[in-house]
Amino acid sequence: MSTKFVLNETSYFGKGAREELAGEINKRGFKRVLVVTDKALLEVGVAGKVTKVLEDAGIEYTVFSDLKANPTIKNVYDGVEACKNFGADVIVAVGGGSAIDTAKGVSILMTNPDRDLVSLNGLSNTVNKGMPLIALPTTAGTAAEVTINYVITDEERQIKMVCVDPNDIPILAIVDSELMASMPKSLAAYTGMDALTHAVEGYITAGHNMMSDMFHMQAIKLIFEYLPAAVNNKDEYAIEMMGYAQYIAGMGFSNVGLGIVHSMAHQL
Repeated sequence: MSTKFVLNETSYFGKGAREELAGEINKRGFKRVLVVTDKALLEVGVAGKVTKVLEDAGIEYTVFSDLKANPTIKNVYDGVEACKNFGADVIVAVGGGSAIDTAKGVSILMTNPDRDLVSLNGLSNTVNKGMPLIALPTTAGTAAEVTINYVITDEERQIKMVCVDPNDIPILAIVDSELMASMPKSLAAYTGMDALTHAVEGYITAGHNMMSDMFHMQAIKLIFEYLPAAVNNKDEYAIEMMGYAQYIAGMGFSNVGLGIVHSMAHQL
């Protein structure tokens, strides 16, 4: 019996890693960027740290920020329209799971226009790889930049859809600890515990294997060691290590799934 493991193509880590963005965009031949983020990150200037990199390199971009904390089907379709109207050829997502998940939905619908988003709930069977997506997380928790999952709220049916699709995985992840440093204590704690939950659930889930165990155990160790200092002291090194920890957990659970904590949370 074989074991399948899906990982993204390229990742950068560390303080100031966002500076790699322009070079990667130019190297890959992209010309017009749709930046997907949320209004709060625009207001506090976190998203601006990323758009400045684009501006300094003379790369054309537009910003789509019309999304909720738990992004909806409408948010995704509005993002698709923004992408089409601007003629973007790459998406750059800046934010936590909400922004990156919205961007994943846009990415998939852009290259699979015959599909309805509602039909992608669960194990998706899209034919085409999503539009190129680059993800820069601003929280140390969801690991959306390295997973094959995205969560979208269907307000009409009052459910959270968990879409699982290897075609949505970002081609590039940039985990820049400076983008995470401005998180309030509460958010840093919540997202850090989310990463720990991912690691623990992934370690004990029925589908676990040798590869996933390796990732999850390392993530647990890192979170145990660095989360308190990242939250309470805003220690730069601890924040950077939490960026690694949540990413490593994502590499595991994206491939083997989670457990009862997340299934209960979605129903609640």
